[in-house]
Amino acid sequence: MQAFILTKMCKSNLLFTLLALPLFSLGQQPADTLGSKPAGKTWFINTGLIYLSNLTYAGRRDSTSVPVLLPTVSLISSKGFFLSAIGYFDLNGSKSATEGLSFTPGYVFSFDKQKQYGGVISATKYFITDNSPIILASFNATIDGQLHFNPDDIIKLTIAGSYRYGKQGPNDIINDAELSKEIWLYKNIKNPNNGFKIIPDLMLYAGTQSFAQADSASLVNTVLGTPAQQQVTRKYELLAFSGSMQFIYAIKTWQVNFTPYLIQPYNSGQNGSYFLYTIGVNVTF
Repeated sequence: MQAFILTKMCKSNLLFTLLALPLFSLGQQPADTLGSKPAGKTWFINTGLIYLSNLTYAGRRDSTSVPVLLPTVSLISSKGFFLSAIGYFDLNGSKSATEGLSFTPGYVFSFDKQKQYGGVISATKYFITDNSPIILASFNATIDGQLHFNPDDIIKLTIAGSYRYGKQGPNDIINDAELSKEIWLYKNIKNPNNGFKIIPDLMLYAGTQSFAQADSASLVNTVLGTPAQQQVTRKYELLAFSGSMQFIYAIKTWQVNFTPYLIQPYNSGQNGSYFLYTIGVNVTF
């Protein structure tokens, strides 16, 4: 398999939809942060630290992928514009190292005042070392977009697309469809942004993959003793299905979150489902 497609580790009301796009096309979404933004400001800075037990892409994992620590910082406008930066530090025992950075400019928009219908557009440039053990090492850049629908706050449907530019080989397209529901278990009466909530989430991934295969003349080549010719076959197919439960505790402008994921890959040669989780903390000021 020549192209290996990543997981979108990212959504929030604003910011972490953003951080989700570069990382977690991972299907992994860090916490919602802008629910706790300071009042009366037009620009915000959000910083955070995320531990990810296994960096994946579009529900797919690389056998060489390792846990990563992700420091993040984002500059966010109340108008919807943002610029995010993420550092990648792999936790690989004695071989742990800083692997690089990514930068994501983008725009979050709404079609209505209640923000029940809207989306995000962004682009991410990766600066990851070529010999890095993390799956993002094969990425050059991505262009991402998503639309969400949440009428009457019953259940949120999100559809997204990502065009991935690889450092080598053909580029790939990733699409996902997601159902999620924000459920508050406790809210502070004096400050409704403070409290504890959960977000159950189901996500389905599909996209292109590239395979190197012998062409139809390979039998003749074998008989003649000449090397078989290779051709690249591209397929658009189901990639993975994931389920997660995000736990978020918010107090003032701080948030702490924990999210376990159960992921079932398809059409990848990987056997069975696998588990991973994220732990993060962030603050907006």
